[in-house]
Amino acid sequence: MPLVLAVMTLGLATALAPVAARLLGRNAGYPLAALYLLAAGILVPPAGAVLSGNTPSTTLPWVPSLGVDLALRFDGLGLVFATIALLIGAVVLLYSTKYLAAGERHTSFFVLMAAFTVSMLCLVMADDLVVLFICWELTSLASFFLIARSGREAEGPSMRTLLLTFIGGLFLLTAVASIWARLGTTDLGAILAADIWQTDPTFRTVIALLVALAACTKSAQFPFHSWLPDAMAAITPVSAYLHAAAVVKAGIFLLLRFSPIFHDDLAWQVLLVTAGLITTVIGGWFALQQTDLKRLMAYSTVSQLGLIVATIGIGTEAALTAAIIHTIAHAMFKAGLFMMVGVVDHATHTRDVGRMPTGLYRKLPVSFTLTLLGAASMAGIPPLLGFVSKEAMFDALLGEGHWTGWAALVVAAAGAVLTLSYCLKLVLGAFVDGPDDERPVEAQDPWLVIWAGLPIAASVPLVFMLAVIDAPLAAATTAAFGEASAPHLALWHGVNAALLATLAVLVAGIVVAVLRRRVLPAVEALEFPVSGVEVLGAWNRGMQRLGHLIDRPVAADHATRHVASILGSLGALGILGVASVARSLPPQQDGLGRPIDWIVAGLMLAAVLAVCVARSRIAATVALSTVGVLATVQILSLGAPDVAMTQLLVESLNIIVIMLVLQKLPMRFPRRSTRGNVLTALGSIGVGAGVAALVWASVGRRERSDLARYFLDETYAEAGGHNVVNIILVEFRAFDTLGELSVLGMAGVAIVAIYSTIQAKRLEPVPLRERIAARRDLPLNPDRDSTAYRAMQIAWPNNVGLQMMLRVAGPVLVIVSALLFWRGHNSPGGGFNAALVAAALVGLIYLSTSRDRQIGPPRVPLYLIGGGIITAVVTGLIGFVARGSFLAPIHGYLAGVHLTTSMIFDVGVYLAVLGLMMLTFNLLGTSAITPEHGEGTRERADEAVEGELPGPLEPIRGQAKRRVGPRTRHITAGTRPKEPGR
Repeated sequence: MPLVLAVMTLGLATALAPVAARLLGRNAGYPLAALYLLAAGILVPPAGAVLSGNTPSTTLPWVPSLGVDLALRFDGLGLVFATIALLIGAVVLLYSTKYLAAGERHTSFFVLMAAFTVSMLCLVMADDLVVLFICWELTSLASFFLIARSGREAEGPSMRTLLLTFIGGLFLLTAVASIWARLGTTDLGAILAADIWQTDPTFRTVIALLVALAACTKSAQFPFHSWLPDAMAAITPVSAYLHAAAVVKAGIFLLLRFSPIFHDDLAWQVLLVTAGLITTVIGGWFALQQTDLKRLMAYSTVSQLGLIVATIGIGTEAALTAAIIHTIAHAMFKAGLFMMVGVVDHATHTRDVGRMPTGLYRKLPVSFTLTLLGAASMAGIPPLLGFVSKEAMFDALLGEGHWTGWAALVVAAAGAVLTLSYCLKLVLGAFVDGPDDERPVEAQDPWLVIWAGLPIAASVPLVFMLAVIDAPLAAATTAAFGEASAPHLALWHGVNAALLATLAVLVAGIVVAVLRRRVLPAVEALEFPVSGVEVLGAWNRGMQRLGHLIDRPVAADHATRHVASILGSLGALGILGVASVARSLPPQQDGLGRPIDWIVAGLMLAAVLAVCVARSRIAATVALSTVGVLATVQILSLGAPDVAMTQLLVESLNIIVIMLVLQKLPMRFPRRSTRGNVLTALGSIGVGAGVAALVWASVGRRERSDLARYFLDETYAEAGGHNVVNIILVEFRAFDTLGELSVLGMAGVAIVAIYSTIQAKRLEPVPLRERIAARRDLPLNPDRDSTAYRAMQIAWPNNVGLQMMLRVAGPVLVIVSALLFWRGHNSPGGGFNAALVAAALVGLIYLSTSRDRQIGPPRVPLYLIGGGIITAVVTGLIGFVARGSFLAPIHGYLAGVHLTTSMIFDVGVYLAVLGLMMLTFNLLGTSAITPEHGEGTRERADEAVEGELPGPLEPIRGQAKRRVGPRTRHITAGTRPKEPGR
């Protein structure tokens, strides 16, 4: 279990990061770095097993029904990339203790860094395709947040980074889904060993291209390279870790992981070699043009990654070995160089080579020496580790001396000339050629320089101990090549083409160094006609224009347009779709038509026609409710009492909600033109015909499905209950129900938001005449045709009867609600129906009141909704802990009564539904009457009179009264402050 323990250690680091940041501030990097080193130490025994030729692995069940496991495997590639992630990560955290501003917590930085490292470690050890994909996306998210946290100027770069890396995620998702569908497994080891890669070359090529494109986006290869320089908006520790040693290496890891099955695929080779060589040249050129040291380092990373990708594309054992050793070397010198740029920035408060102090190397001699070593290693100057890796890549690109190999070598050598040139610019521009004689240089904390230079200094002795890394390099090459490998690195390979190319590069570099004062300004002046950021901006604007064009038919705040487009599409789909397949449909089953069906259908048609022709809103509501009741009769006749009960309860509550809305509207519908009525009628008939065609084509044409038989036959054995419908909702498809609860929660939030917006618009100054009328009990001539006015005329007698009935019906509804909840597992009922009964009680309480008021404390509905969702989620977590599957039910007996955790889940359903209905009643029932309909304005809270806006759930207070005939109603006394002398 060391693999799991290492991941848990980093998980502990993520969990402790907020506490450590709160207590220690920037010094939180010390305990977190210690946990990184502890995780690395935990992996030492598995690393020994890898070097001995074994592959430690751990598998934990995750989603057994899909065959997905939390599977980890530690091979040579995992060893190399886990070491980079943990050791470089620890050094960067130590560096951040001196780099970050003192006196601040930096909580988000430490949390996101630790979360990224967990994702990266799981990615490089993943032995399941789904786990690999999830961790791949998590690294993209962590990178996005780490950039975005750097301030407003980082918002654009972070979004562009997220866009390009998520495009790569879509490529990888397509590859994962295709492999899973074709092979029927997500086991990565089994996938890499499958025969299909040899027997189906077309499938292999398609998947190879998808994987290669995904890796190119993450590793900033042309044409996806622009996000990496853009990401330099992040602070230096983030750039040193994610954008030099970790996240960009995720793409390299992906290529190496799939290299055993794709390394000899022609499309794979052409894509990687071409993209890599183009990237190494343009990255080097753009780096040479930069005057900002950090952006220079970013483009240099792009260039170096391009060389690695091109070498991987060669696909030979020597090429993969060279790519791996250069990945190690690059992680060390590039992380160190990024941190050294941060040291220079701290000391001089600039990264612009045109503003550097004169002779900085004299004032920062240690920083200068370390930067010189790192740049020399990146430029491939002997006898440094970068020289060994670059020579190996040159040899691999040349291969057997074919003309393509010579062409690749020439392009790589050109890229190396650019590499040496921008390394010279880095060292000389920052430390030697600075033009500013007056810029002060601040002394730096020695530990800042030590931590920054540690990776560079550590790489120097490695070149003289190459035999030490032969074993891990052999294990990594074996994992990447798919066959046993025994590479051997050496500082001297004799005089060969690679050495001659290196000598040519050095000569060109010397020329550039001598002529730098003329060459570098000329290069900086040659601007590329378009940048990657501009391309993304143009693409974004094009998508916006396309979106506006598509949106134009419904681009109006008018419900008719939106509904017409949706329903019109549905109707057209139904008619055209059924017409195209009508002849090939299987015959319908016998006995589908019954006399009661025709009777109900006729009554429904009459009720629908009544809705269409009604001029009164109340008449239309009654006719509409008739449709719902008839639907209940139809469902009940089909033998579904549970669904019929739900339909009837929902229909009853819907009528109450509709009536609450109608009290704000006139009694009658506005008159419409004949043309409008004709168009509406034709559209409605078309939609109805389309839906009818879909129902006719899809219902009653097959036997009972296997899934339906399974539910009927296995429900009692699996869940210990007889109510199949309810058990499906809370057990078999509980995850769907949880999603629906989340939708309920969002609906509640939307209702509150809309209500708050309306209230804010209503709280406008009331004309002085209306305020005086309110205070003097003068009539305002309300519109006597409004629904609200008519309702007020009859409200008081109804209230008396309802209040008397509530004393009897209230306890009965409470008991019925409890019984429905308790019996839901075996008989019609359940949490949803029980909540609807309880909501009916709330509606009855509201209707029985003599004035508009909220039922219960103002924020109780929100607490009920949130508590219901939390209860459902906690139930799912209990199932995951106890049975290894989220929302898996746990059954047991208490005093001979069968109990299950799905009842707790049902409690969550109960609370959320009840909360939503209470929220609806309270907001719709107590909102103000709009003056547009002649009812004046409802009385605001006292705070509103004083100019303060009451919250959307606060009760309305301070009501003024006036007489309207024999009845009393409430109006607003005004929202303006008193005028002097009034």
